[in-house]
Amino acid sequence: MTVIDELLERNARLAATHEPLPNLPRLNLCIVTCPDPRVDPAAIFGLRPGDAAVVRAAAGRASPIVLQQLAFLAATGTDYGQRPAGTELVLMTHTDCGIVNFMREDRRKALAGFLGCSVGELGSRAVTDPREAVRRDMALLAANPLLPDELSVTGVVYDVQTGRTEVIERNSPLRLG
Repeated sequence: MTVIDELLERNARLAATHEPLPNLPRLNLCIVTCPDPRVDPAAIFGLRPGDAAVVRAAAGRASPIVLQQLAFLAATGTDYGQRPAGTELVLMTHTDCGIVNFMREDRRKALAGFLGCSVGELGSRAVTDPREAVRRDMALLAANPLLPDELSVTGVVYDVQTGRTEVIERNSPLRLG
């Protein structure tokens, strides 16, 4: 049996009892985090399907594509009646992240491209420090005019060894209007 066969069997079991989920997350929550398999927001926060929207991007960083996705999600949420006030965004980095390997000379250009900065600016993006990375990305979110002022944003770091999350910064609202 291949992995795909196993996935299709699992899906068949799920589909047998499937109930449609709401268009908007029940908890009025979006989480941006890393695709690292150790960092599963459902397991970390005890979420159920439909509780939150999840955006996965390398290291959970606010790269240009993540900023575009968040703007898209905010606009789509508005289309379905979601109000920015009371909407929570969690920006979650984690310890022991493989992104630090992209600080090597042969990968710095790719990392800069992903983060939307020059190679010379990589030092200011706090790639090797997940706590400072959260602070820097919170500033990028606040500077993005496509995100609603009323959005509440909390930056956290997940420790892959202990399973604990640490709140680094909270902006509620994201910007004072």
